[in-house]
Amino acid sequence: MRHLALVPLFALALCACSSVPPTLPAGPVTADERTAVASALTVERQWLASWFRGTPVVIEQRNDGAVSVVVPREFCFDRGQSTLKPALAAVLDKMAESLRRVPQAGVPLIAAPDDAAGSSPLALQRATRIQDHLRARGVPGLRLGKPSAATAAAVQLRMEAAPAP
Repeated sequence: MRHLALVPLFALALCACSSVPPTLPAGPVTADERTAVASALTVERQWLASWFRGTPVVIEQRNDGAVSVVVPREFCFDRGQSTLKPALAAVLDKMAESLRRVPQAGVPLIAAPDDAAGSSPLALQRATRIQDHLRARGVPGLRLGKPSAATAAAVQLRMEAAPAP
């Protein structure tokens, strides 16, 4: 008799195993969807700008709807180091929060500067630390671009509609 009570439970387990897992919605593919993401990014740009008003952090929205964030090097890293300073960590934390609210957006540009002009292993190490910080704050790696060396003496980030898979 006890075994009969387990039959419905076993049947439920089998059904769960045979069901198709839910799929994630596809990324933006139409012009209307890209426009909707650009509108959402406008709201996020305003929200980010309100957090960093009066600081050297520059937050702008480009004509294509992408949001660029530029943080001067002296607020990002100590000379010769790749450890994030608290000011940059605060910017990245707020960006991660924005990305949670706009799941159709990603950060294809993650660029960090070296201590001098030009590209170096230090610049790439710094950009990788930025990427790691965003991942640690819950941003999936698929929504993040490849770390690169910045062309200016500042961390450069760009948040935009993620490409369709």
